[in-house]
Amino acid sequence: MLSRAAMLLGGLLLAVATMIAAQRSGPEAAAQCQVHLVQSGPCSYTFVLPDPQLCPLGDPGSPDSLQRDVSPTAPSASLGAWRAQRMRQLEKALENSTLRLQKLERYIQMNLRSKLARAQQHMVQNQTAAMLELGSDILNETAARTSDVEAKVLNETSRLEVQMMETSLSTEELEKQLLQHSNELHRLQGRSSALETRLQALETQQQEDLASLREEKEQLRRLLGNHSGALAVLERSLRLASSNSSLLQMQQRQLLESVQRLVHVMAQGPAAPMRAPEQMFQDCAEIRRSGATADGVYTIRVANDSEPKKVFCGMESNGGGWTIIQRRVDGSEDFQRSWKEYKEGFGNPAGEYWLGNEAIHQLTSRATYSLRVELEDWEDQEAYAQYERFQLGSEAQLYRISVSGYSDSVGRQTGLFLRSANFSTRDADNDNCVCECAQLLSGGWWFDACGLSNLNGVYYRDGQHLRRMDGVRWQYFRGPGYSLRATRMMIRPVGG
Repeated sequence: MLSRAAMLLGGLLLAVATMIAAQRSGPEAAAQCQVHLVQSGPCSYTFVLPDPQLCPLGDPGSPDSLQRDVSPTAPSASLGAWRAQRMRQLEKALENSTLRLQKLERYIQMNLRSKLARAQQHMVQNQTAAMLELGSDILNETAARTSDVEAKVLNETSRLEVQMMETSLSTEELEKQLLQHSNELHRLQGRSSALETRLQALETQQQEDLASLREEKEQLRRLLGNHSGALAVLERSLRLASSNSSLLQMQQRQLLESVQRLVHVMAQGPAAPMRAPEQMFQDCAEIRRSGATADGVYTIRVANDSEPKKVFCGMESNGGGWTIIQRRVDGSEDFQRSWKEYKEGFGNPAGEYWLGNEAIHQLTSRATYSLRVELEDWEDQEAYAQYERFQLGSEAQLYRISVSGYSDSVGRQTGLFLRSANFSTRDADNDNCVCECAQLLSGGWWFDACGLSNLNGVYYRDGQHLRRMDGVRWQYFRGPGYSLRATRMMIRPVGG
């Protein structure tokens, strides 16, 4: 308010000064003065000012006039004197102006004080009214907004109350469900504890039963081992007795025939020649055709062999008449033999033995033979492999095996090479491998490149027969690392 009043006072002083200057200059100069507008905040004031070019400045020679700056023209005049004179003139003009302003101020205070007071009062009233109106508008707007806010707050409060009620109901329902679940959990925990106790009791009982069963199994295994040994001995004894019985029957029959012939010869007279009858068989098929039907050890005479050979004949299974050329039953015979021993044969025909490569060659050279291989593991499982055509070459041919027409009970592949292979021993390496399979896998066999079988390997007993590559093995029956319990190889003429 004071700045606005000061500005108004300054404008009035300027207007009065202009009017006085215009009156002093005359009516024409006053008519040519300009009109100026002074803006002070929201209020504006209009003042009439003379044009600076038309309003005269007065007589230069009068004491109330301000002389123009005039530089000295005389070259001999001193610049300092001129400046001093100029300063005195300016001081005189400033003093005259100050007197005029004081006179003007006294005039304004005397003539315009009441108008200024009324103007200020009117301005204060206008501003007060404007402020009151503005305050009223603000109050109305505030009241309206407050009403809207109160309504919104009431609506939101109602909504929150409803939500709180719903939440409270949901919380109560959840608390009920939680209580029910807690009760159910306690009940289940009780049942679980009871079941755990019962399970522990059952586990203890099962462990006790398992220990008892293991002990009984061990006893049964020991008993079975003892019985198995006794049964094996008894079986060998029975086979020997049966074989001896068959031989005895044949000898009795031959003796009876000899006696009958002798009686017949004696009845004809002393001139009749006496011949001692002698009948020898070339293989077990001929022995069977002669009437023998029991498994056992028999005597045969192989062609080109001066001495008869003892063989075991299979008369009771698969049509009978089988000549056993290889047999493994208990590991009693050492099969780590030389080339000569495999050529001539070794072992006991009543137990484990190898007939001899030369005898097998002579037999399979005079007729067409088939080969049957019978296998048995330590779990009493049996399998066989049969070849419709089997032949063994001469010693010059390294006893080369030739087989064809394969069939078996395993349903996989042959354990012997169908393209044939030479026989090898530890002192005669005739295989197709630089590793010397007979040295690596032991025994004598048709190894080729160490092959898929070796029934003449090391005999490993029960409990030691697993993961044995040099054992008694047939790859497609129980795998390459399983050493079998019993094997036998037997031949018979085709159609015999």
